[in-house]
Amino acid sequence: MPRPPVSRERVLDAAEQRLLDHGPAGLVLDAVAEQAGVSKGGLLYHFPSKDALVAGLTERMLSGFDEVQEVAAAAEPSPEGAWTRAYLRSTVTAKGEPADDSARLMAGLLACMGGDAARLDSVRERFREWHGRIEKKDGIDPVAAIIVRLAADGLWLSSLLGLPSLSKGQRKKVLARLDAMTREA
Repeated sequence: MPRPPVSRERVLDAAEQRLLDHGPAGLVLDAVAEQAGVSKGGLLYHFPSKDALVAGLTERMLSGFDEVQEVAAAAEPSPEGAWTRAYLRSTVTAKGEPADDSARLMAGLLACMGGDAARLDSVRERFREWHGRIEKKDGIDPVAAIIVRLAADGLWLSSLLGLPSLSKGQRKKVLARLDAMTREA
């Protein structure tokens, strides 16, 4: 029988769900504590402020994306381009849509962070790491790796913002071309 998540994880689960269901306005500490089944004091023990909770959610989301990429890269039969393909597949599905709720979650987190550029440092640092890994260590043309990463980010962002989408045929061709670019030395 699986063990229930510890209270810190339950708080993060509840906060994430509230952010996804209600947007940034729904990230109210009392409501998060209630949904997590902990007292407000229990929530504050793990996250002494709303900013700390947002930082915890951000770190968990970024670490989760790291883990998904690691698993996807390890499953690749060829090491050349594995990280770039893992980034592409971890970012968008074969339908060109966000691979998970990360786009909506990131939008909510960014709204919670407001215009405070320093609060984005952890996000920027993680993107620098991902960029460096696929550009410098993936064994394929670094420019191709950059183009694939930027295209994946663009597809992710376009879906998030509801920008005009590609037709089914265009999407299939674009994703096939991006995948092909990860296989060129």
